[in-house]
Amino acid sequence: MAEELDFVARYAMGEGLIIRNRTVLVEGTTDAELFQLAARLEYEATGTDLLGRDLAIVAAGVGHHGGTRNLCRRLWVLRDLARNCLSENGSLRYRFIGLFDNDDAGKQAVKAVRAFDASILEYRDVFRLWPVMPLPNSLDPGTVEKAFHHANACYKRLKWELEDLLPQEFVEVFLSEHPGAVTHSTSIGNRLHRDLTRDGKARLHRFVKQCAVRDDLSGVIEVLRAVRFYLRMK
Repeated sequence: MAEELDFVARYAMGEGLIIRNRTVLVEGTTDAELFQLAARLEYEATGTDLLGRDLAIVAAGVGHHGGTRNLCRRLWVLRDLARNCLSENGSLRYRFIGLFDNDDAGKQAVKAVRAFDASILEYRDVFRLWPVMPLPNSLDPGTVEKAFHHANACYKRLKWELEDLLPQEFVEVFLSEHPGAVTHSTSIGNRLHRDLTRDGKARLHRFVKQCAVRDDLSGVIEVLRAVRFYLRMK
């Protein structure tokens, strides 16, 4: 019942958000659904539950209510509320982080969210999606930043989105049916980023839901594992 919820959970319910004690905010519903599908397929294949009752992947909003601007707004509000919501031992009951695409909009959003609230640190509270999401020995933000830069040194100029983690063979099968879904491709090293049309992105996600198996989403699963690591979760 709503009256049994704390004020953070009540706020989230009022906004239509399903949160957990650890919540990752992403830009849109397609990102959230892809993470959720990957978690389900991993659980079915291995019995490992990467979400469970302790982690949620939440879209900033649906359609034009999503995107980087709304992700920033959600993150500010939820973090501000969470500061005053403590567990019985005095620790924070909730932790919220933001995960942005590594494109121009994502880079600008990380700067904006930190400019508004200087307590928000990149590589601790906000992350950009990179081809390699490293697992350093320490979670000190400076150490994590160095690990990201080292692991992705050759990909600094490469835009990167969640769809880029799908296997090339899988995407090529999709493109054989929908050749107009991509407007431009950029390749650096062994990584390829494709700029999708809005309709092409929607069609690709429908194709994923219909055809993908666990191995097709192994890259997305690894991002989930990395996120759990950054949140100090098992």
